[in-house]
Amino acid sequence: ASVVDELSVCDGILLKGPRIVIPTSLRRAVLTLLHEGHQGINRTKALARESVWWPGISADITSLVTNCEQCASTRVNLAEPLVSTALPGRPWEFLGMDLFHLNGQTFLLVVDYYSRFPEVVTLRSTTAQAVIDALKSIFARHGIPQKVRSDNGPPFSSQEFAAFA
Repeated sequence: ASVVDELSVCDGILLKGPRIVIPTSLRRAVLTLLHEGHQGINRTKALARESVWWPGISADITSLVTNCEQCASTRVNLAEPLVSTALPGRPWEFLGMDLFHLNGQTFLLVVDYYSRFPEVVTLRSTTAQAVIDALKSIFARHGIPQKVRSDNGPPFSSQEFAAFA
């Protein structure tokens, strides 16, 4: 179906389906209103789809949001740059560790940087002592590492963990 087939007039207002067709003279003002909350391209387009239309509205929204100074000043680069790590000389020399939650349970994930072998331990709590107890069990099986990398979350940045390390 062409755009013409979707057009109608109701009380002197031009509609495309249920959406109001905005004349060229009002588009800048409508764009400003749509982007008032600075919610990004996708949310602004979704808001527009609920009520308004004009030819090229999608490109106009993309251009407005992309060039919005306020959005640019608060835009955060969510992807952290990857940090290359030299391959350790032997297994269990250098470990990475973090906590994660799944189905209401907390787990400690420890990965050997040499072999990429993971150890996953269910934790009873997220305290430093609970993490230390789990690590003692892992270290008893594989040996004590020379170096450990974590995200420095609360259990890993505590005085208790520093004393253990």
